[in-house]
Amino acid sequence: MSNATAKKLSTSPSPTEEIKGDKKLGLGLLIALGIGSMIGGGVFNSPTDLISVANPFANLLAWVIGGAGIICLALVFQLLAKQRPNLQGGIYSYAKAGFGSFGDFMGFNSAWGYCLSALLGNASFFTLMMKTLNSLLPAEKQIAPIVTLMLASVILWIIVYVQLRGTKDVGIVNAFFTICKLIPLVLVIVFGGLAFSPGIFSVENWQSTLASTTGPASVTTLGAQINAAMGVILWCFVGVEASTILAEKAKSQKLVGKATVISLLITLSVYALVSLLSMGVVPATELVDARTPLADVLSNTIIGSAGAMIVKLGIITSVLGALVSWILLLAQVFTVAAKDGVMPKLLARESEKGVPVNSIIITSVATQLCLLVLLSDKLQGVYNTVILLAATTIIIPYVLSGIYSLIVCKQDQLGPKEYFISIIATIYAIYCLFAVGIMFLAVSFVFYGVGMFVFILAKKEKNQKLTKAEKIGVVFTLGLGILMAILLATGVIAF
Repeated sequence: MSNATAKKLSTSPSPTEEIKGDKKLGLGLLIALGIGSMIGGGVFNSPTDLISVANPFANLLAWVIGGAGIICLALVFQLLAKQRPNLQGGIYSYAKAGFGSFGDFMGFNSAWGYCLSALLGNASFFTLMMKTLNSLLPAEKQIAPIVTLMLASVILWIIVYVQLRGTKDVGIVNAFFTICKLIPLVLVIVFGGLAFSPGIFSVENWQSTLASTTGPASVTTLGAQINAAMGVILWCFVGVEASTILAEKAKSQKLVGKATVISLLITLSVYALVSLLSMGVVPATELVDARTPLADVLSNTIIGSAGAMIVKLGIITSVLGALVSWILLLAQVFTVAAKDGVMPKLLARESEKGVPVNSIIITSVATQLCLLVLLSDKLQGVYNTVILLAATTIIIPYVLSGIYSLIVCKQDQLGPKEYFISIIATIYAIYCLFAVGIMFLAVSFVFYGVGMFVFILAKKEKNQKLTKAEKIGVVFTLGLGILMAILLATGVIAF
């Protein structure tokens, strides 16, 4: 690399320079991509999701614990981007490099789990968007399920068309959506803060009784509340590694680490403030039944009923922005893994603009099949289930990344600060694995079992036989997946 090129890569360009420059993503667009990936539809429903399982003060503690864990996880991705800049597949590459003794097995499962999460997340985004769109219409003019499916399909393939135009176009579009989605959230933070009532936020017996419900279901413990809230909080931050996934498209690895941390801190502040302030404006018994909780928050402020429209438009804009990010991220992981021979080689093809054409098309077809859930008349239940499954499937890749950061700390003889961050991130990821609940773990194991057939296909394409370690891993994963499928089918493990 020449000195001139090195100087160019080490300088953070302005957004205008980024748009007019080459096709690589600079700091501004990487930050927008990170924020856009993490702030989806979840933030708009987080007050209801959280108050249904934990009281305000318990949620405050959950945000402290979850926030600390997520920050450490983000710092882990920053550390790995800095120490291993040659690993341009992000979360997939870290698992592959850290567990080489298992051949391609661990790298494949990290990529597979990440892609499963992204695919499920995309399905949940469309579900929330269509549900919100219907809420804007009078009861007598609700969109029929089949029309909803057709509309969602059109939106999906328009986004695919944008993706196929090139990474730079996607970055600019995502930056636009990120700005638009933050507007209603800022309104909630500002006006919700002015209307905040300590009396509403502080509920009686908050450690032992849920304020949002009555009867036997209201009996709880502080630990149970924090555990239940953690699954929702984790879902809020799926996407913290987004900048590292697109490391190959970034102007420099230095920018990747910086963008990851900055986007995380902004997102964490927005999520925590929005959810906690809402609990101090709307009583728990009302907030738990809110269809659009942030609309209820704004309606209790000087903005009034206009807040409902602002929030609903914000949800639709937010989801569109998240989809622009996640459809590309999903395809990018498949493509990088395919280039390494871990995924079928069909997924490795890129256009002249560097767009992962085959991966985008194939994953979008899979998303299209997932959109059949829009034919259900219980979209809210479908949404809640899908987001928790999406969060669960990505936990294993997070655990593997945390463990690899510990390996890197040892290999590079890093200091105690780096070790501490890596340990906390790993412990947090393992904790989340058990906090989400056995039923979601069971379903995720079934999905991982299905992935073994794809792994075997990729090995055959390379004319490679499974190593002893890979055979053990495949047999174990398949066996566990079959066992979980049986337990789910017989009702031993039930939703």
